[in-house]
Amino acid sequence: MIARRTFATVLGAATLAAASLLTAAPALAAGPEHRVETADFTIPAHPYYSEVCGFPIELHVWGSYSIVEWTDEAGNVTKEIRNFRFRSTSTANGVSVEGTTRGPEIWTFAEDGSSTLHRVGVVNRRIPGQGTVTIFSGYELKYINGDLELLLSEPAGQREPVELMCSAFTS
Repeated sequence: MIARRTFATVLGAATLAAASLLTAAPALAAGPEHRVETADFTIPAHPYYSEVCGFPIELHVWGSYSIVEWTDEAGNVTKEIRNFRFRSTSTANGVSVEGTTRGPEIWTFAEDGSSTLHRVGVVNRRIPGQGTVTIFSGYELKYINGDLELLLSEPAGQREPVELMCSAFTS
């Protein structure tokens, strides 16, 4: 009797295992894609810094974005997190100021083509004679629809006057 039960148990388990192999497993959703993009560019006269300081300031930037991207069933990007790490050199009047910029940008894309950008980051500059100055540290929220960019929240957080950087180029 024990032998029959054991044989029946083994036969039942084997049948169940074979049936489960023939049954299709539910499809799993694809996970997000990850990639790294590098950038290295120079702006001969940075529009904002040059305007605030009153003379042309060249900005050289290099670094990378670590990007994680989610798509819908049709392959359209629905969300993207771009963690950026950049270094920079600002130059004017023979003086250079080194800097770093770090943080994530979180993009959410709507079906209508609009998007929302949450940017959190830190922008630091090492200014000769003043040490490290935080130009910006905080949070910003934008809504973008075609050419329209609407700032939904003023950049919130620590902000130092850019004039501190301007003074480094005139000393």
